[in-house]
Amino acid sequence: MDKRKAENRRVKDRLLDALLQIAVEKELSQVKVTELVRRSGVARASFYRNFASVEDVVDYGIRSMARRYHEGMPCAAPHSLEAMAYKFRFYRDHADAVLAFHRARASFTLLEVLTECEIAETGDMPASSIERYEPYYFAGAFCSMLVCWLESGMRETPEALAEEFLRISRRT
Repeated sequence: MDKRKAENRRVKDRLLDALLQIAVEKELSQVKVTELVRRSGVARASFYRNFASVEDVVDYGIRSMARRYHEGMPCAAPHSLEAMAYKFRFYRDHADAVLAFHRARASFTLLEVLTECEIAETGDMPASSIERYEPYYFAGAFCSMLVCWLESGMRETPEALAEEFLRISRRT
């Protein structure tokens, strides 16, 4: 990666880190660019060189998380216990970010990224097949279960959640 791209990524990551710190204190919808720039130590011009709005930082955060998710995904069969446990462990480790995005009403973007991950893992179904809805079903169910688990304090282990997710999905 060239120096300019590396610097842009560093600026974006500093802004994202600042946004996640602020999310502990208040709703992301209340965050102003001035506050974000001040907290991150990034120049206002650098913010606007990389983002058009605070919502764009949220989107960047969700997509960055998806990139890290794919980088660490084990070579396991989709919907295997190993793959599902990885998913719950990964998002447990990023619970603050997931919940901040959820509270920011960015859940649709999060769901979209989870759906993209599901399609990448299982393959896209032909448009003429009724099975084309399967990745959307799994992503939606996973997203709902994940947010519920994170919001309730993650009392169960990721492995227990993976087993429960697979048990429920076999009932359908």
